[in-house]
Amino acid sequence: MKPAARAALIWSPVVLVISAATGFGLTSLTQPMVSNRYFLWIIGRGSGLAAYVTIATLCLLGLWLRHPWRLRWPILHPETTLRLHAALGASTVVLLASHLISLALDKYAGVGWKGVFVPNAATYRPFAVSIGVICLYVILAIIVTARLGARLIGRRWLLVHQLSLPAFGAVFCHGVLAGTDTPALKVGYVVTGAMVVGLFITRRFARPAVAPIRSEGVIAESMVSSASAP
Repeated sequence: MKPAARAALIWSPVVLVISAATGFGLTSLTQPMVSNRYFLWIIGRGSGLAAYVTIATLCLLGLWLRHPWRLRWPILHPETTLRLHAALGASTVVLLASHLISLALDKYAGVGWKGVFVPNAATYRPFAVSIGVICLYVILAIIVTARLGARLIGRRWLLVHQLSLPAFGAVFCHGVLAGTDTPALKVGYVVTGAMVVGLFITRRFARPAVAPIRSEGVIAESMVSSASAP
């Protein structure tokens, strides 16, 4: 087995388990875990919160990959960061699938299959759910182009990848507006949102610390080759 494939087999399950545990741990703080009536809702909410965690971490890692401070404080080896980035992307797909299927099957959720894929089709908080539907398509476009972009369209895939931060902002709004447990989780939302915004601002205005920052194209190619390695 090639080293890249071995790394993917190790990283992806570990990241998925940690993310899922985080999401369901947060859900257990605010939702009744013993009622069968709420089982699918709890699965949907837990996997949704877990997906929020992976998406926020993806944005933080993506920002750090091109942050001048990474040369001053090499917290993670670049290859480790890229592997973790790829594993988080795979975990996000699994968690989003769980989130959507659970809510679509839950007759009490007010979402249904149509509400999962069509904006403004849900009866439960249609505006908040519609934001989530739009986020779904944007995130899928980002993941698919990141996976295949270098082989199909070259560096132009970066134009789609630059939607990552706006997508996180929309995911943030979806989570806050759609969740009945938002008041209990407001500290977590504030902290993660502030971390992403803060890292974006400091990356934009910080000066290179030691060496010139690598170009977007070089880093993009590294990310793609890492993510798509067999």
